[in-house]
Amino acid sequence: MDIRFKDRLRPHIVKSLQKTKLNRLAHKLYYSYVHGFNTANDAVLEAQEKCFEHALSSGVARSGDYMEFGIFKGYAFWHAQKIAVEQGLDQMRFFGCDSFAGLPEVQGSDICKNDTFYEGQYACDKKTVIENLNSKNVDWTRTHLIEGYFNESLTAELIETHQLKKIAIALIDCDLYASTIDVLNFIDPMVQDQTIFMFDDWNCYDRNDEKGQRKAFREFLEKHPNLKAEPFFEYGAYGQVFIIGVES
Repeated sequence: MDIRFKDRLRPHIVKSLQKTKLNRLAHKLYYSYVHGFNTANDAVLEAQEKCFEHALSSGVARSGDYMEFGIFKGYAFWHAQKIAVEQGLDQMRFFGCDSFAGLPEVQGSDICKNDTFYEGQYACDKKTVIENLNSKNVDWTRTHLIEGYFNESLTAELIETHQLKKIAIALIDCDLYASTIDVLNFIDPMVQDQTIFMFDDWNCYDRNDEKGQRKAFREFLEKHPNLKAEPFFEYGAYGQVFIIGVES
């Protein structure tokens, strides 16, 4: 099936399942027994390739790391390393941050009708993720998995432990406003001019600017007037990429 057709179809299928109260059951059955080791969003793979091309041409790919927040089974995370290897980015490191227990408790503005997001959604235990990555011969000398909910795991101590300095590309795939705020506050000191932000859930909540990742990013930019976000491209049904400019 054509990827772009699947992208158009996906929101309608999801909403239909939510209305019939079958969302949780269908989600569990599909991702547990049908999906295998794959990405939950085919369009993200092509988007990653485009982002790496830009990061290479702008120079940030040679001075920054790749970070992914919400890696699920690890497929897009592995795919990023595959692209980097093909481009000769031998110095780039890869950090995959996830609770490995699914989404946290959904609270506040993230709560919505029809069970769109719920605690434990997209859970994949760390052991399985490691096995998935091993099946693709991931290079563990520069690959790191950071376990925990973001409000607990994304700390100054983590930055110090891994000597995190600059980010080339950040794939932010955590659905919720609360989680996205935690991510943005964490990566703030590591943003360099031309860093790329990939928001995988930008158009969730029916593109409501007062919900989810849209709200989180707007508030983040309001607090950091030296950062300018230039829209790069959309991908899939929900994704949006920005290139960040840093003004002195």
